[in-house]
Amino acid sequence: MEINFSQTIKALRKERSITQEELATYLGISVQSVSKWERGDGMPDISLLPHIAAFYDTTVDYLLGCDAARQQKEIEAFKTQAQALVNKGKRRESLELCREYQKKYPHNETVLNHLMHDLYIVDRTGNSSEIFAIADKLLGSKNSEIHFAALTMLALTHAAIGNDQLAVDYAKQVPTNKDLLRLVLKGDELAEHCKWYFWKACDELYMAESQLTTCPEANYSPEERHAIRKGIYDIFHIVFSDGDFGFWENRLASICRGLALCSIEAGEIDQAFAELEEMYDHLERYAQFTCIDHTSPMVKGLHYENAQVGRSSERSLASIYLNHLSVNPIFQKLEENERLLAIKNRLQALG
Repeated sequence: MEINFSQTIKALRKERSITQEELATYLGISVQSVSKWERGDGMPDISLLPHIAAFYDTTVDYLLGCDAARQQKEIEAFKTQAQALVNKGKRRESLELCREYQKKYPHNETVLNHLMHDLYIVDRTGNSSEIFAIADKLLGSKNSEIHFAALTMLALTHAAIGNDQLAVDYAKQVPTNKDLLRLVLKGDELAEHCKWYFWKACDELYMAESQLTTCPEANYSPEERHAIRKGIYDIFHIVFSDGDFGFWENRLASICRGLALCSIEAGEIDQAFAELEEMYDHLERYAQFTCIDHTSPMVKGLHYENAQVGRSSERSLASIYLNHLSVNPIFQKLEENERLLAIKNRLQALG
């Protein structure tokens, strides 16, 4: 109990930017006494506990850690509810849930992190000021993932509102080589970590490809963009050599759509339709995805579930792709083609 108390009052004081002198003056005791409590070298007289609780606007139970288990249980319940809403693309409902828990736990990093991400997804420009305020607070987190999330939100939100230099400045604060665990883990932990490294690297390559091939300043020809996309597509097949793509079926569908665009621009119409049909196959498998235990050597034994996935929209991927085929000017050139109409009908049935 003493350890809980020392950690709690120290955390409360820092959260509120209060000095030991201010608390000591309020209680009418010496600064040395407050310092001893925070070091865990002693406890205050029981008669002082209600006054300390009042000073920090909390309860004696909280100071003594008696309700820590209850709070943790509530936060875990919040995470489950929030993730369930995010999985369904119900971001506004998730945002409302975050607001409710924020009132009760205004300083909880888990709640604030969820809130920050929902604000960004719902309206990153309109919510920019609040996103900045939360992210600035979370930058001081000792949790590396939350610290990284804060930097990410600061960079992306500044980019969204046109503060390009600030976006770059925050992005540069992210270490270029975040993965030191490969150098320090051993045994089973090292093996699993490296497998996840390959698993995640595919998505990093996909994102880089998507950004590179859509950058006008890169000045790539349709044939060059096709070659880049095909290279990333092949890398997925190298890592997932058994075809056990699982969740990444959605990424492969996106790459195939991009390949088809390049093929149409290059005048390779038959090739484009073959790639669109392959896109549909990936989307169909993704729609059936619930969970997977990977078997390919580079990711063997890794388990991933659809329940771990967050979505930014309630719309299905099939409906999103159907809309893209309908409104993209390049695909519109072929809108009367029977093969394209057949693919659209299949997407509509799938969606």
